[in-house]
Amino acid sequence: MRWYFEGVLSPEGAEDLASDPKYLDFSHELVAPLVDLVRGVADISTSSPSYCRVECRSAGHPWHIDTGTKGHMAWCSFSASLLLTPPDRFSGGGFYFADAPDAPVFHYLDLLIYDDDVKNRHCVTRSSGGRSVLLMFFGRGNV
Repeated sequence: MRWYFEGVLSPEGAEDLASDPKYLDFSHELVAPLVDLVRGVADISTSSPSYCRVECRSAGHPWHIDTGTKGHMAWCSFSASLLLTPPDRFSGGGFYFADAPDAPVFHYLDLLIYDDDVKNRHCVTRSSGGRSVLLMFFGRGNV
């Protein structure tokens, strides 16, 4: 399953989060409303090992599902991401699902949520110019 919510964060909020790449609490004032959106479509847990972070990684990510290519995140049932940097400020950095390899997703200020189904295999291409993204990884609730 995949869900997409448009315009869930202001440009100022995105800039604030992008200014300090780090792990965040799910209760952070800008993150908590996003978690509520995820809870509206998925039965998630925010208990450890679930986590949230701002990432600025120019190397991108090879094709994978978020349970990890070696199962190191087998607990991860749902993921959410939100592009914090306007796409005109960096090059590369496209987010691709395997079933749409010619359709990059640049979800600036939009929340993309997906489950751990193999159909949601994805990658992020290399980037330059400072692409930042908010990433959230959740376990399944009521386990």
